[in-house]
Amino acid sequence: MKSIIFKNLCLFTLIAGLTIVTSCEVDTVVDPNNPSLASVTRNADKAQLQGLVTGLEARHRGYLTNAVQMFGTFGREVFPYFASDQRFTEDWLGLRRTTTYPDFFGAGGTYTTPFVAVKQANVLIEAAQNSTALTEAERKGYQGFAKTILGFQMLWPLMQQYQNGIRIDVKDPLNPGPFVSYKQALTAIRQILEDGANDLKSAGATFSFTLSTGFNGFNTPPNMLRVNRAIAARVALYDEDWQGALAALQDSFLDLVVTPATSSKMDLGPKHVFGEAPDVNNPLFYPLDLPTNTILIVHPALIEDALPGDLRVTNKFARRVSNPAQYATLRRADGSLILGEWQDKRWPTNITAFTFIRNEELILINAEANTRLNRTADAVNAINVVRTTWGLAPYAGATDTESLINEILFQRRYSLWAEGGHRWIDLRRTNRLNNNFIDLRDQGNIFTQVDRPTAETNWDNR
Repeated sequence: MKSIIFKNLCLFTLIAGLTIVTSCEVDTVVDPNNPSLASVTRNADKAQLQGLVTGLEARHRGYLTNAVQMFGTFGREVFPYFASDQRFTEDWLGLRRTTTYPDFFGAGGTYTTPFVAVKQANVLIEAAQNSTALTEAERKGYQGFAKTILGFQMLWPLMQQYQNGIRIDVKDPLNPGPFVSYKQALTAIRQILEDGANDLKSAGATFSFTLSTGFNGFNTPPNMLRVNRAIAARVALYDEDWQGALAALQDSFLDLVVTPATSSKMDLGPKHVFGEAPDVNNPLFYPLDLPTNTILIVHPALIEDALPGDLRVTNKFARRVSNPAQYATLRRADGSLILGEWQDKRWPTNITAFTFIRNEELILINAEANTRLNRTADAVNAINVVRTTWGLAPYAGATDTESLINEILFQRRYSLWAEGGHRWIDLRRTNRLNNNFIDLRDQGNIFTQVDRPTAETNWDNR
């Protein structure tokens, strides 16, 4: 625990006009509310390590709100009808600007917040490495879990900053490493995940720590390895290593045997769990069709472009029949208001869990990697798993690479809607981030990335 040291503590007591001077001494008073890092990184016991694990899992959720809301707005998956501050709508949609700016409004959730989780993961790794309370297999378990979450969290600042790059070496906050390029960062994240996978392979059959119910089915080293490889498949896709993506999928929890009767298998994967106070609610939950001036709205193009009979539309979107949302400056070119007529209905309650990487995404990664490798039959098979599960006929379009990628991106648009800004990221990485694919009825602008925070620039210029 953190110690408060009172140095040169000298007691002077006045008794009957005489000054009695006691000897000077140093007392140590433990402050239970402010434990020092050294108290857990030097030789933590299992109770302290459990606290670090629980803290990491809690911090692991922090990126979600901003990734869905801001990235989703950039990619026109959603409209933020947030009356609390006009910048949510006007800055994020680029209604009055063509570029972002340093310290862009509301961008901390996909930059600063993930780095807080990264710090927590690094502390857990250091604590496990220095603990004498663990066997070597137990130590590997802590490290493998921490590196898996660390790799996932590093993705969010990188997706926000894109070609600006990010710092990867942030273990010492007073001596951080240099910014590295987008490509170098992807390589580094893949190595973090690979190191985590190797740790998990040496961690035995069980963890010596407890995870929340969000990791049910994935709370052993062999099953956490499957989560690690699922994340690695996403990063390999971003890195355009198609064979690497398929190799990672082989060791993940990918399941291609899904039918309408077993559609729940699409949601297979680890989850962020939520709770009532003092925990936090699911940030994506909004009561259905109630009066409000703060709500995330489904972009109307999602409704207009949907194929007839697509069950994802009825499963995910609810019409605001009585209370369509309005925002005064969100208008078409003719001056008419863009009404918010549809909202998210995925969450039955405000504490419903969120699956942060799902089997459905893995199926679509499989489809894209196979397309890039000219394995057309395998690609179409994966596409059809998604289409037929959600009530659509099998794919019958052209099978050249460009046509299949367009089909996959269309399916990702609906399957991965509002799950972390996939649409914006997907269009950018496939060179489609333009008004042919982005609906600009709002008369805004398309952003490719967010400006580097001023604090980062100032640090390097100090």
